Amino acid sequence: METAQKRILFRPGDAVAILLVLMLAGVLLWAVFTAKQGNTVEISVEGKLVATLSLAKDTVYPIESRGYHLTVHIENGEVFVTDADCPDLVCEHTGKIFAQGTSIVCAAAGVSVNITGGGDRNVDFIAG
Repeated sequence: METAQKRILFRPGDAVAILLVLMLAGVLLWAVFTAKQGNTVEISVEGKLVATLSLAKDTVYPIESRGYHLTVHIENGEVFVTDADCPDLVCEHTGKIFAQGTSIVCAAAGVSVNITGGGDRNVDFIAG
């Protein structure tokens, strides 16, 4: 005769793991929904600022650097890169950005596109 064993489906450690995952998800959602809309795009090539553009005005800005070509688009308050011919296309795959402090980088071409402005807080981190 076999004895029936009670199967424990939910252990105390499971509750802790679920709670941690839910807390992490909450923090990520909070960060996404409280991100400040930027108002300026700064484009740098090889560390030198070459353009400062407004996110409020739709613009197409072509860039040629280190033998690579890419096009920066500003459209509907978002910025993104298209038509890149660099080897890994990370700049294109980054997608559209709009929040202050975010950036798109094409390491092969030495290009960075950064969103600035958009609020009275211009800090990266506050330690209390």
